[in-house]
Amino acid sequence: MKNSESKKAVFIVGSARSGTTLLQSMLASHPEVYSFPETHFFRGTIPKFSFLRWLKFYGEKEKEFIRKFLIRVNQIELDVKIPSATFNTTEWIKGLLYLLDSLSHNSIEKIWVEKTPMHLYFASLIENVRQETKFIHIIRDGKDVVASLFDASKNNPNAFDGKQSIQKCILRWKFDIQIHKKHLGKQNHHFIFYKDLIYKTEDSLKRICDFLELDYLNEMKLFSHKTKELKFPEEVWKPDASNELKESNKFESIFSLDDQALIKSKIDPIDLSCFK
Repeated sequence: MKNSESKKAVFIVGSARSGTTLLQSMLASHPEVYSFPETHFFRGTIPKFSFLRWLKFYGEKEKEFIRKFLIRVNQIELDVKIPSATFNTTEWIKGLLYLLDSLSHNSIEKIWVEKTPMHLYFASLIENVRQETKFIHIIRDGKDVVASLFDASKNNPNAFDGKQSIQKCILRWKFDIQIHKKHLGKQNHHFIFYKDLIYKTEDSLKRICDFLELDYLNEMKLFSHKTKELKFPEEVWKPDASNELKESNKFESIFSLDDQALIKSKIDPIDLSCFK
């Protein structure tokens, strides 16, 4: 059995609704990769903006957030490994990484993969604590992301209406792209386009496997069972294989022509070629 501390740590990050679930399921289908449902450990306990971290106290509220996840994945015995209360963000992150190591302690795989899209905002903090950590960024066309985010927001009673909601979705995607760009050129960061994962699946997975020092296996394309294992019952927006591997026409179906033109005017000028 491999010691958890000897395993490589990998984070899949990206905009919400960008295909992170698909890639996680594919990687988790590899016999040398262990993964778990979205933890939200960093997003849920660490302030998104750096100036809010100066006086941040990581205490019982944050520990309870972690504890609820452990209960849901039937590993409450790891409660003793939840980080101790602290004002030090670096120490808190060290504790979270150690806890993630512990979540995979009883598995024989050599890599563990954590997938919470919004952990994109904490990649720099994580790699500052553990430099060898690897990150896989999924880049998806802004129109598709905005359409999916907007569609989901319609079920949120606190969401903005109409144009406000569209603008919010656009700004969120554009902000995420700027964060992605900060990691260009780093050896421990790999970028993959969602469309390549769909239309050039084998080639894309081979490149990811090279990045992770894994042998590519055809079984990585047979991932539906993993998708079901890695999502909680209420996460109905996460599609299974039968729904995932196809292009969505949601953009054209849910937006008026005027709204489509507005979105394109904001999205199209953003250059994504730097990620190729």
